[in-house]
Amino acid sequence: MKRRISATRLLQWLSLFAFVAPAFAGQAQAPQVSQEEARTFKVFTAHVQQYVKLQKDVEASLPALKPTKDAAQIAGHQHALARKIAQARSNARQGDIFTEEVTRQFRRIIRDEFQGPEAQLARKTIRPDDPSKVIAHLHVNEVYPEDIPLTTTPPTLLNKLPQLPLGLAYRIVGRDLTLKDTKAGLIVDLIPNVIP
Repeated sequence: MKRRISATRLLQWLSLFAFVAPAFAGQAQAPQVSQEEARTFKVFTAHVQQYVKLQKDVEASLPALKPTKDAAQIAGHQHALARKIAQARSNARQGDIFTEEVTRQFRRIIRDEFQGPEAQLARKTIRPDDPSKVIAHLHVNEVYPEDIPLTTTPPTLLNKLPQLPLGLAYRIVGRDLTLKDTKAGLIVDLIPNVIP
């Protein structure tokens, strides 16, 4: 008798889970984007993929870095990679990846994030420990300055921006949004004065 009751309860729980789980799954999905935003993000992603291909091609042309704990060897490989990528992109300009249309969409998303209900938390997340170390003028195709404190991009903002492949990251420096090559330490592109 007890086994029948347990089996019945188990079936009730499973049917309840089958009913409730899709509702929770719907809440966890990425936010809906408009057709215009989807097209814009597709353009952005295509430009990012072109950069990643270049990055991989350049890295393949360098001597392979053997597993090591020697910081000087790791830094040397990173600097060599940065130099070669910068040479391969000698004509790179601001707006190559963050095109005008992409920049417009990113500005809207970032403005909404920093003026919405989570604005105070977002601002607290990006506030550097030492604001005096933030450099105001960054340039595309230059090495990301090592003395700039790394800030965390608010997770709520990351959920609204296109996901980046391994080796690239969004970084907020002062009021600028940069696209950083984390392997080479280069600034791939940037949107100046985007944080309201």
